Amino acid sequence: MSGRQCFQVLVVVALWVSGGTLAGTTAVQASADHHAVQWQRLRPLDNNPAQDSGVALHRACIPGETVVLRKNHGADTPQRLGLRTGQFVVCVRNSSGGLLEVVDGPGNSWFVEQGDVNATRGFPLNWQAHDRNYLVWSYSRDTIVFRESLANSFEGNFFYLLLDLAEDGEVYGGLLIDSGTGHADLKPYLLPLIGDKPLLVVSTHNHWDHFGGHRHLRDLPNALLLGYRPGPVYNPYPVAPEYDLDGLRDYFALHDWPLGSSEFTVGARRLKVLPIPGHTEDSVAFYDHREQLLFTGDTVCPCYLFIEDWQQFAASLERLQDFAARQPVRWLLGGHVEMSHKRPWNDMHEYFYFGSNTHWDALPVQMPPEYLRTASTMVEQAIARSGEGKPQYDARYIDLQFHAIPLVPIPFPGIPPYFRLESERLVEELRSRHEQHDVRRGASREQEQ
Repeated sequence: MSGRQCFQVLVVVALWVSGGTLAGTTAVQASADHHAVQWQRLRPLDNNPAQDSGVALHRACIPGETVVLRKNHGADTPQRLGLRTGQFVVCVRNSSGGLLEVVDGPGNSWFVEQGDVNATRGFPLNWQAHDRNYLVWSYSRDTIVFRESLANSFEGNFFYLLLDLAEDGEVYGGLLIDSGTGHADLKPYLLPLIGDKPLLVVSTHNHWDHFGGHRHLRDLPNALLLGYRPGPVYNPYPVAPEYDLDGLRDYFALHDWPLGSSEFTVGARRLKVLPIPGHTEDSVAFYDHREQLLFTGDTVCPCYLFIEDWQQFAASLERLQDFAARQPVRWLLGGHVEMSHKRPWNDMHEYFYFGSNTHWDALPVQMPPEYLRTASTMVEQAIARSGEGKPQYDARYIDLQFHAIPLVPIPFPGIPPYFRLESERLVEELRSRHEQHDVRRGASREQEQ
């Protein structure tokens, strides 16, 4: 949700545990960068049988991915209990011989075969674990949801990996929709699956909390980065040519921008891209024919709607509605869930403290397609009341609507000043992290040589 004009709400905080190794920690070696992903004692995201796909994983796991045991594993001892069929565990790495290292809730480590665990399905009941850099959940075996840990990122960005995956688990390519802030290096999470196969990396719009992870992928010879192409120095507010909107349009043949759409494929996976300016001038949505998912970025999400251009935003919502009327859409998937809560003493909403690592009563990320009409109606009403077509933020109206509807339009000028100040500070922290990553990467290369 971050914005160049207002330094939006996304905040970046230091890990609540830094340095050292905790008891129960497992270190996963990221061979491509020679740096380990440090795991604290992990707990699965869920233990709901309805979230078990019943489909064997039969592929490498993504570190941090929740999986489900297909059969009992290990015996009970005084030190620890064995694993049970249907138990949810977290896969932390792929070992030699195709084994997966998994960790149970108490933090015990086990090695299992890829065929001994199932992929998850649908969505977990909550995304509130904060014991890793990214929460990883398979909507289906080849459609994977990432969420940034709330210990790293106040707004906990969601981003998505769509795989061209064979039945035997071989990956032929992938599409990464957004990459989050990039607080933690994405390569150790993506390389176990992607390896040297083609990876197309896109962002739904040009805000730094949606393309920060691109920097970690810029040197992968098999990765094509569209829209944002990081330069040698991290810049959270890039302009052309570092943010290449023309290149994005040309690649997808969006010649009638913002009208029209374009089909493209990732291997055997058929997708569509639609221009939806309004939140930003370059906003796009992606549609996956296989799973009937419409990825809407920050244009539609169960959160505040930040709007640069009200007229364009309203027109984009109309185009999304027309699209959803012609194509089957099972779910809308945005880039955030709302990070405010209702104060019990006056029924008004306020944001959680910056750096909060737990949020209660969180909205689900998945939205029914009917939310498009809800958002469109609210935006049209706000424009009609404004007189000049540029509504101003009215907290009384916003909070009244928020009680029942999580889609709330507010223009950029309505952001409280302390959000801008906090975001300025936190952008600098993100910049520092990227610089440190570049230094470590340079040192690793020197050692290789």
